[in-house]
Amino acid sequence: MGNIVSNYLDSDDAVHPFDSENYYEWWYLDGVFDNGYTFTHSCFWRTIVGGMRVPVVLMHIYTPDGKRLEGADGFSYSDCRASQDKCDVAMGKNFIRQEDGQYKLSVHAMDIGAELTYSGKVPGWKWSEAGLLIDDDTGKHGWVNALPRADVTGNLFIGGKAIPVKGQGYHDHNWGNVLMSDSMTGWIWGRMFHQEYTFVYFHLMPLTAETGIRSALYLVRGNEPLFASPSVKFTTGNNVLHAETGNSIPTDIVFEGSSGNAHVHCRLDVVKVLDAIKSEPDPKGHTSYYYRRLNKYDARITVDGRTSAVTGEAINEHVLLR
Repeated sequence: MGNIVSNYLDSDDAVHPFDSENYYEWWYLDGVFDNGYTFTHSCFWRTIVGGMRVPVVLMHIYTPDGKRLEGADGFSYSDCRASQDKCDVAMGKNFIRQEDGQYKLSVHAMDIGAELTYSGKVPGWKWSEAGLLIDDDTGKHGWVNALPRADVTGNLFIGGKAIPVKGQGYHDHNWGNVLMSDSMTGWIWGRMFHQEYTFVYFHLMPLTAETGIRSALYLVRGNEPLFASPSVKFTTGNNVLHAETGNSIPTDIVFEGSSGNAHVHCRLDVVKVLDAIKSEPDPKGHTSYYYRRLNKYDARITVDGRTSAVTGEAINEHVLLR
């Protein structure tokens, strides 16, 4: 299992408060549904909006005909609470709550909403005992993957109309004590849901070559983890200019590595950019860019000398922080 600690605990998904100016924390959930709708939600316990550190809920619903609907709302901390024992976060009437082995989500803002139940299908995982990806002189940054894959049921809401949905979803959790741009220039992240396999991968882009590259892959067959390693070789190529934002971003990605008795080689080819969002500058003046992209993947998984070919389509996230 490499250096990754797989003894994930409920408390790993609780709030992790820091007494620092640029402390941040959020919970992320998404869903891909059988009727063609997709959904993303970020519950920011502390983020920067207009120079102020505030709690915010942000969600997007993508309709089958390609429309992107956004809902957002901010709160006073007097109307919010978060548990230090498990995932149990409330902002006004909105909440994410772990209960009886499931996650319950209810969020409504700006004429859209979601009320969903997530039932985990594979074990959660984390990079280290404390869940920290980075713990050095640049700062501390944590990430845990509570639900690498889940069955999701419930309703989306558009204009007050309930749309029943069922499908598959994902949930992870980030926090840190400094600006992310203090410790990295960005990241590449994605997850793939194959009928038999679940992939979660990420690659942190370092500030300098001396900082070192951090790349990891978690692979599950059924509900059995096969591969969990922070020593994956991660390469990108064929950079192209994104005309709307002026940034050069890669269209093909390869990750490869071995862990225990498993070896994985996977290639991702970007089909198209689905979303490109430019943020306001952070307190140090760095502007970030978020790209949500559709990619095809082609993987070869070898376990005990037997190789399986795995292909499909999935969402890839590419973020530039500076």
